[in-house]
Amino acid sequence: MFSKHKPDSVPADHTVPPPASPKSTAQADGSRDKTGRTAIIGAQTSIKGNVIGEEELIIDGQVAGTVEFKHNTVSIGNTGRVEGDIYAQTLHVAGHVEGRLITSHKISIHHTAYIVGTIITPCLVLEDGAVFQGSIDMDAENEVLLSAFEGEVDKSTPHRVQDQEDTMDYFEEADATTPTSEEDIYHEDKS
Repeated sequence: MFSKHKPDSVPADHTVPPPASPKSTAQADGSRDKTGRTAIIGAQTSIKGNVIGEEELIIDGQVAGTVEFKHNTVSIGNTGRVEGDIYAQTLHVAGHVEGRLITSHKISIHHTAYIVGTIITPCLVLEDGAVFQGSIDMDAENEVLLSAFEGEVDKSTPHRVQDQEDTMDYFEEADATTPTSEEDIYHEDKS
């Protein structure tokens, strides 16, 4: 009834090649450069001067100077140390930074981070345990931010204008039900 005969077109020792691997995240991520490469400043490397580039950057060593990777992600590892301003699209900090951290999209500060300076970004994630001394400005319309990124700032922050308007409506309604003068309070107590 059923034939145990194998078709002649497939050899007995035939192996199926593995499926083509999907694009790596480096190639799929639009914020990375076209080659998908990442620059690394190793733990045993120390740079005095500005570091400027158009690719992803990982800093595990020391940099004394400005770091400018405005269209890419900069990551500062646990052993990384930067003394100077950092400009990036996205910034991840797990090490030590003294200076201004300015991003057009987002800053993530991990629990091992130690930061002294100013943070200017439309979106900030700060983990428990991180040490931060300085000021934070999350206004997407900040002049420093707009001039540094020539208007290319991600303005889609968690606190949208609509949320602020809803909050204002709530407070205006609450104010409408409360007496506004001592005389109104006095009359309400008498009745």
